[in-house]
Amino acid sequence: MKVFIVEEALKDLHGHWFQYISDIVNGGVEAGHQIEVAVHKDACPEILKALPCRPILRSTVFEKKANPGGRQNALYRVLTHNYSLYSDLSSFLAAGNTYDVVIATTTRLDHLMGYWFLYWRFRNRGFKHLVLIFIDSIGSYDPDYTRLHFSPKLLPLKYVLTLSNPWLTGGRLSLVVESEGHARQYEQLCGVKFSLVPHVTLMPSLERYYEKSGKMSIHKGNSLFLGTFGFSRFDKGLDILQKAIKIVLQQHRDLDVRFIVQWTGGYRLPDGEEVFKDPFLESHPRVQYLSAFDKSEEYYDWIAQTDVMVLPYRKKFYFDKLSRVAIDAALASMPFVYPSETWLEPFAKEYGAGVPFRAEDPASLAGAIHEVVDKYAELKALATARKQFVSDAFSSRTFFDIIAKLPYAKK
Repeated sequence: MKVFIVEEALKDLHGHWFQYISDIVNGGVEAGHQIEVAVHKDACPEILKALPCRPILRSTVFEKKANPGGRQNALYRVLTHNYSLYSDLSSFLAAGNTYDVVIATTTRLDHLMGYWFLYWRFRNRGFKHLVLIFIDSIGSYDPDYTRLHFSPKLLPLKYVLTLSNPWLTGGRLSLVVESEGHARQYEQLCGVKFSLVPHVTLMPSLERYYEKSGKMSIHKGNSLFLGTFGFSRFDKGLDILQKAIKIVLQQHRDLDVRFIVQWTGGYRLPDGEEVFKDPFLESHPRVQYLSAFDKSEEYYDWIAQTDVMVLPYRKKFYFDKLSRVAIDAALASMPFVYPSETWLEPFAKEYGAGVPFRAEDPASLAGAIHEVVDKYAELKALATARKQFVSDAFSSRTFFDIIAKLPYAKK
């Protein structure tokens, strides 16, 4: 299968897009697919060297901040970005480049109309199948999470998705998400069915990283290392984590654990309070703060040294949203601590092993940390037994197998 992936976020190495697209490409090539990637025209040398790139995209919506001009400015941005995307891709396809499938890995309203016109012009000529993957949460829930609500700002998205329906039932156009929760949100918004694909995640063999760190892949009774990795943001709940760690260190001093916390910068809470590294934890011998990683190799170095992954995420943001770090933990045969009543709960039951805590409750998180340490051997054995299962489920091979068999979405 000849595949063209479109990812305008590939301009620099910021965020997880480079690793995500690399996982898709490397696994897809290994499975026998021919793959090219449309990236930003100013993509950094590391991206151009690592991927089979076509640097043709002039703009990326991911760099743009909210404009102060209100709705008119927002509408102008959406229209101009759709035109820019359409112009860049149509020029490329009109030059004679053809593919079996075009996959847009981060679709939103800023791209949807551009792809709409691209499909109308190039279906069965530039490509046979267009797959649009949507990754954003679009709805908000009642406090009890029983009802979804949508902002009036989403009416343009609803309108364009609804207008796409005739093509969904009669052509090679598929709308896709990565979690059942997101499918529920989009389907409720526009009444159109969305298909599911896995979030491709590859984990290299950690043996050389174990050797480098001086640890073995099987824990041998030393202090358990509990790690938290990713960007420091409100949704990640590092303020909750810091409070929980203090409870553990002050009230459970017999617990033989060490904490590794990645901290990429402070952030503000909704009430305006700014969150910083906790001075008590900064000076504590059993806590280590890490800065942002420059290379993925650094991440795998620390994964190899980590026994338990702690995910202190806020429920509002992960009720329907998946976590790549949780998938990484499962691929590394690592137990994890996660917020209950979120996407992570069914994921843990099916693919991983871990202990839930009551979201946004530091005391509950501290209790879950204590429990995961007590049950570590049992949970580690379960995580190890499920490793191949999760590896297959989130592989590039599975991703492309599903893409090749996607049904046309129906109302």
